[in-house]
Amino acid sequence: MATVYRNRQLMHLSVILFFYFASIGCLFPYMTTHMRELGFSLSEIAFINAVSAFFSLIGPVLGGTFAERQNRYKSTTVFFIFAGALAFVSLAFIPRYEKLNYQPLVDFDCDAGLRVERCVNWANCGEALERSDDVTKIKLSNCHYQCPKTGHFTSENPLLLCFRGDHGNMCTVFDEDSRNNSLTEFVSHLQSWPYVDVPASTNDTVSISNISNEEDVPRAHVAMCHYLPLAPISFNRKEYQGISCRPKEEGCTIHCKVSFTRGESPVMPRPCEEAYGNPSTTFWSYLILRSLGDMCLLTAICLLDAVTIWSTVDYEGSYGRIHAWAALGIATLAPISGTALDYYTDMDGRADFSVPSLMSAAFALVTAALVIIFPIHRHKSADFQQSVLPPKMKFLTGEMIVFLIVILILGMQWSVLFTFLPWLTQDIGCSFMQMGLSFALMFGFSLPFLLISKNMVRNIGKANLLVFAFLFYFTRYAGITFVSSAWWTLPFALMGCFTLCVMWIAAVAYGQKITPPGYSLVMQYLLNMLHFGLGRGLGSLAGGALISSYTQRVVFLGIGVFSAIIAFFYLTVYHIGLRKRTGSYPATLNGSWFPLREQYPNGDVKARSPIVVEQEDDIDIAPNGRQVNGK
Repeated sequence: MATVYRNRQLMHLSVILFFYFASIGCLFPYMTTHMRELGFSLSEIAFINAVSAFFSLIGPVLGGTFAERQNRYKSTTVFFIFAGALAFVSLAFIPRYEKLNYQPLVDFDCDAGLRVERCVNWANCGEALERSDDVTKIKLSNCHYQCPKTGHFTSENPLLLCFRGDHGNMCTVFDEDSRNNSLTEFVSHLQSWPYVDVPASTNDTVSISNISNEEDVPRAHVAMCHYLPLAPISFNRKEYQGISCRPKEEGCTIHCKVSFTRGESPVMPRPCEEAYGNPSTTFWSYLILRSLGDMCLLTAICLLDAVTIWSTVDYEGSYGRIHAWAALGIATLAPISGTALDYYTDMDGRADFSVPSLMSAAFALVTAALVIIFPIHRHKSADFQQSVLPPKMKFLTGEMIVFLIVILILGMQWSVLFTFLPWLTQDIGCSFMQMGLSFALMFGFSLPFLLISKNMVRNIGKANLLVFAFLFYFTRYAGITFVSSAWWTLPFALMGCFTLCVMWIAAVAYGQKITPPGYSLVMQYLLNMLHFGLGRGLGSLAGGALISSYTQRVVFLGIGVFSAIIAFFYLTVYHIGLRKRTGSYPATLNGSWFPLREQYPNGDVKARSPIVVEQEDDIDIAPNGRQVNGK
């Protein structure tokens, strides 16, 4: 790595990239989880990610154009880093919209009849039970005393549940041995029972003791619906007029657990729904702030990439080794941020996302300070002018169109994992630390590959590495569908180093290779916008639409199969129609003939076969006829 730092600007860029991507690693592994905590549905999360991705395309176009025209890369980069940090910190303080769905508590009171917890989303108690002409089988069990003053639910005396009728009474005894007696089942037209709305203010406070069935008793501070048994009540093949319990204890009532079945299917009261917060305020404030944050983030990355591209012509070696520091930043901070989230999660499972937001903002501010302090610069060049006034050389060739389509598809596949994989991993029990650890393994495992990126790219081939990225997507998507344990997600996270880090180095090297002179910066902006902008937006929309129709695991498996098909299709197209087959011809040096370097089928050369002499990574003559840093 010593040759990289003979260009001092690359050393400064390495430090800047470490801190900036550390700020990204603090927050971005948990963005989907944060949106879910705010109350967004899966379709809303997909929509927000898509809109913010499309909106972020504006930033590189406007910010990059301004920085290039005015030659003010430093101030423009600092502005977008600072604005992005402010937007992402603001996300943590958006009010939560929470919609609770739960089943109302139900029990049977021998004096008041069937008691059902009154839900606020019911217009009246008549909406609690679904209307039906069929009879309902009602089972009472575990009858007990409820005594407000003493707080006890049991008594030494056995309880008698009696059915009253014209031909006499039928009683069943509840004691320790017969509480679940099947004779407690009776049949009635439950929907015909008259009901009474009992406001919460009329309920007496009940002292609940430490026993196993206290959670089954409706809370006394909420409104209740009392349904009075209406004849006929069929019990033991006879019809009765009412139900009563004995013996009575002074100041106590007798309650029983109750369940319903209709035919062979269980019947439950209509669920309760309670909403907290304003959904419109939460949705639109998050969408606006997230769109601004993503736009600033993508613009800052493009500006830093522009300076990096201008500072080196070794897009296979130096570029990869510099971005090893970016990978190290994410790998270091992601698990630390996840551990902090686990620590600041309350008993209800609600995490405090202000902690990773503030950590991310702190590293972003350090990055902005380093950009100001370090003497990095971007020389005014003809690149931008040539992109405005194109030369006669054609920019979009057939090979470039195919290449850009491949990058777009890779961006869509990355987007589906980025948006929806945290939802799946959270459902199978992954903690925030495990989510952060998956990012640490992904980017940490990529470090040796980034350090040897020159030999890897040249010996394997740029196009072949893109094919490998598709194949690793196939393995990762297909494998994650069969995972049901949190720790088994980590081996598939390791594959991310090939689907993102190694793929990106190959994509940058390939793009710069096929780019006409004067378009190196345009190509770099285009790659970032296609993969992390347009690809992310389309992937979120497509993934959200598919998951809404099918299960997440089925969609992941389908995308995995699609990745394998695209891999073989692109491999075939490349080697049949796009691969350049060049023959060798003599080269001269001081009147002597030298053979050219040995060519590989993908058009690359051996990494250790220089043309004439060994050239430094960062002080070579650029293929566009320029020297690094204007030398």
